Amino acid sequence: MDDTSSALQTTTTSLEILDAISHQNGARQGQIADELELADSTVHAHLTTLRNHGYLVREGNEYHLGAKLFHLGERARDRKPAYDVVRKRAYKLSNRFNEEVAFAIPERGRSIIIFDENNDPTTEGFQVGRYFYMHSSASGKAMLAEFPRERVEAIIDRWGLPKQTERTTDSKAELFEELERTRERGYAINRQEALEGLMAIGMVVKNPDGSVLGSLDVSGPPYRLSEDEIVPQLRDVVSQIETEIAEQYG
Repeated sequence: MDDTSSALQTTTTSLEILDAISHQNGARQGQIADELELADSTVHAHLTTLRNHGYLVREGNEYHLGAKLFHLGERARDRKPAYDVVRKRAYKLSNRFNEEVAFAIPERGRSIIIFDENNDPTTEGFQVGRYFYMHSSASGKAMLAEFPRERVEAIIDRWGLPKQTERTTDSKAELFEELERTRERGYAINRQEALEGLMAIGMVVKNPDGSVLGSLDVSGPPYRLSEDEIVPQLRDVVSQIETEIAEQYG
């Protein structure tokens, strides 16, 4: 649960403005003021401050995210040396399957992709830095299956169980049944629950102390993915990753 008792409203407003600009892929001052129901003068002051510090750039009358945010994102992605171990193995796995291989970590009740290897030029692939609801993605479900029930309940209370497709479960009881099946077989399956036409098989990656580092998944069209083929190789790669992390950083 977030601590909001000591949150600064001015900082909160600046961050909300960044989010609004990101969602709109660039926005004018008036558009931001309307969306956030703020005075133009307030928005102008925040935009000026964010721009002066490199978090925003102005192109004509529109404000866009600044490249400084990309730099900070790279620093966040590299903050744990173990992530680089996963990235190298994910690249090799993607070459082996010629399918998309992504690594996601849990953050504030959702999963965020920090590495995405894709060798299929006909597909765009996931965007690095993209958030997913954990109940509808293979990586998310793989991680939820490792969390205590109280943590899963807290995540559901915060984000709910929104439907992304007709196949997404919005039932808490069904989700917990699926998490139990995930624990029993050792991997999670996303059957077009996050995006239409996309299936994924995900497996959790653990730290040496047994806690969750993140989750690795292989994704592609359902007609191309075979559990019998992917699961043994994915399990082998995850084992290699965990062994290497334990040897180097455990």
